[in-house]
Amino acid sequence: MLIDAALTAVACAMHWHRTRQHAQQQAAAEQTLIHLQAAYAQISGPVLVDLASRAPSPQTKDRYAHHLQQAAPEHAERILADSAWDALATVLAEAEAAGHNATAILDRALSQRTLDDARSPARALTWRIRRLGERHAPGPRAQAASARHAAERPAAPPLQQPRTRQR
Repeated sequence: MLIDAALTAVACAMHWHRTRQHAQQQAAAEQTLIHLQAAYAQISGPVLVDLASRAPSPQTKDRYAHHLQQAAPEHAERILADSAWDALATVLAEAEAAGHNATAILDRALSQRTLDDARSPARALTWRIRRLGERHAPGPRAQAASARHAAERPAAPPLQQPRTRQR
């Protein structure tokens, strides 16, 4: 996650320097970006392989693919053909198991930033969803308390007519 944040910051710095025609600073940012991308690839590779090895059932993947085609038709084909598709499906299934709505969290990840310049849109969404799922997931205690509270909540009493005072 830290490398992802650094990549974003360096890409923004590179763009900033380019717009202000700071050639040396832009070149330094580009070089930094290359090194960070290499580090990212080295670190993320084994994690993505592990996630892909735990991919959900074909029916679950088909459900996610259908929503993806509806939510991001301009990127769906590229994402579904991406080698990180199984990893993306796994994090969606994990988010769903943690109490999230998979389609809502996918929509949220899609709305965070464009995928137009992503080398691997499935990988980008995998990390976004993983962060969203971890950051906003209700903990086990909160889920249990919510379920208990809903079960213990008494039914609403019937509406009563207001009493009038008699003198």
